Amino acid sequence: MIEVLAGAIILYSTFERSPTSEGWIFYGSGASWASGGTSGTRSILVQHPGSTNYTFEDAWSSPLLNTTPLQWYRLSFNSKAPGKTNNPGSVGYGYWSATFYDKQSGNQLPDATFSSVFQSNNWVHNEFRIRAKATVGSNGNLLPVQMRINFHSLGSQPLYIDDVTVQATTPQEVAQWADGLYNSFPAKLNYVPKANRWQRIPLAMQKLRNRENLRIVMLGDSIQNDTATAPIDVFLEREYPGSNVEIIPSVIGGAGVQYYKNCVWDCILKYKPDLLIIGGISNGDNMSDFQSVVNQVRASDRVTNHTTEILLLTKAWSPNNYPNPIDYQLNPSIKELDRNPTNNTIIPNDYRGHLLWFAYTNNLEYLDMTGIQSEFIYGVAAAAGLGSPDANGNPYSIWMRDNYHLNDYGKQILGRVLERYFGQ
Repeated sequence: MIEVLAGAIILYSTFERSPTSEGWIFYGSGASWASGGTSGTRSILVQHPGSTNYTFEDAWSSPLLNTTPLQWYRLSFNSKAPGKTNNPGSVGYGYWSATFYDKQSGNQLPDATFSSVFQSNNWVHNEFRIRAKATVGSNGNLLPVQMRINFHSLGSQPLYIDDVTVQATTPQEVAQWADGLYNSFPAKLNYVPKANRWQRIPLAMQKLRNRENLRIVMLGDSIQNDTATAPIDVFLEREYPGSNVEIIPSVIGGAGVQYYKNCVWDCILKYKPDLLIIGGISNGDNMSDFQSVVNQVRASDRVTNHTTEILLLTKAWSPNNYPNPIDYQLNPSIKELDRNPTNNTIIPNDYRGHLLWFAYTNNLEYLDMTGIQSEFIYGVAAAAGLGSPDANGNPYSIWMRDNYHLNDYGKQILGRVLERYFGQ
């Protein structure tokens, strides 16, 4: 990754002038230039008049911002969210997001970054970190894209935003921010990695130990994208000083291997990954689809003399209990499965078990995210009052930005699972 000068500001808006005159775009009748602010007398307001439903119809979007591939940026803004939260499955009041655009075509890329804005009767300061996306050239080199910062309403309640700043930052500063966020949780991750991990991804681990460049493609759906937007690269570069870890999401909302088997070049091979991590909640329980993807990747590797190692993840936690409790994927009885089938007393006859046997027979690594997160939610998180949900989705919903997706609290947990998995 080529880092730009730390602290370089690419967006600064106080909204004392008309936002549209500075390139901001509004969508819907509920987006307006409002009175009241923190550094002056104005701010922006987003809400959906008369609606009590989850909606993306009303939003403010920043001008297009030029970015550097995989560069980390610091997003800060002030918010006031004085209404009542109406977001089933989450205590989040609204969203902020970063969307990305191909500089050549202008088309929006599918892998946006989302997180929550929380309820507050008075103005509060918010700090987040965003890794820029990238497109790829013919030789696998990463190309810069453009970014917009967006603020979304989730109903009729008002959301005020002021003093938005986006500036380049360093991996070290991102790690400090992430540690501060994680240390604020009363529940700490209790995951202890299996001693026999890594045996089927020796080259990836060698690159980390040798402080070489490691390119990881995260393939899957919006849940896999939530995992990918955690600061995994920052954690691993801290664990292996001198290494350079590239995290590249290749994701489409709702897409699983049943989709990706038909676009292996565009979605995987063109990135030339050292490690392919397949995850999310949208992969069907049909191992022939996984087999098709694996076979195509390995066939390409034989032709190009490249080696792509593969790690399979079971479903990351999601969804919450809305709209149907049957949607739960976590359960207090679920424990992490070992990657070696013979080390498990019982292997369930379900997706987790089928994926375990598939990984074993194809010499692929396997990590049971479902088991790890079940043990966290129904263990230390529940003991701290942040565990299994009640009928309204609380307190499990503290980790979610809606009933399916994670906010930065939940992303911290997923990112640190992978930090420990790859860590020394």
